[in-house]
Amino acid sequence: MLQRRTVVISYKDFMWIQLSYIEKRIWLLSGFLLLLIVWVCSHRSGNYPFALTPLLAAGILFEMARSRRWNMEELEQAARFSARSVLLARIFLLGAINTAGLIIVIFAVRPFFLYSLSRTFLYMMVPYLTASLLGSLYERRYRETHGWGSALICILSSAIFASVSHFINPLYEEQMIVLWAAAFIITVCGLAVFLCKSISERGEPAWN
Repeated sequence: MLQRRTVVISYKDFMWIQLSYIEKRIWLLSGFLLLLIVWVCSHRSGNYPFALTPLLAAGILFEMARSRRWNMEELEQAARFSARSVLLARIFLLGAINTAGLIIVIFAVRPFFLYSLSRTFLYMMVPYLTASLLGSLYERRYRETHGWGSALICILSSAIFASVSHFINPLYEEQMIVLWAAAFIITVCGLAVFLCKSISERGEPAWN
């Protein structure tokens, strides 16, 4: 009877459940922003399109806040998978799909710029990762239940990257590529540390 009542969820089903749990408006927001980046790159010269990528991070941060707002952790812990597994799966799905979409955009907009593919990749990814890291640190520090603070950080990050080239003229010059590469490595490592700490704080479920 116990075996008959116990439903075993495969990892594939688990990932699909998490994918369907994420609100559709989050995917619509990401899709709209990716298309907007392609449109702006094809119709406007300059480095301004790169500053739109921080807005992609808002969807991930909104989703993290939604679980906290509705206190989903208790339900997640009762579903045979630990809360840390749920957190990792959800962040992985959002981050991986957004990053994959952004990489497709990078190949699509490459003909509109004189930069090499590696430079275009860094100019797109660094603002996105920076906003993700700053927003994640803000969520960790203040634990908002709606995510508006982290969304504001994404907007401010976008505005800063759009205007910083006016104050640092050679920012997008080839000799500054080392600085961009260093920023990419720092933000990736920072996000990895944040994720490890967040997962370690989530305890495994305690079943009777």
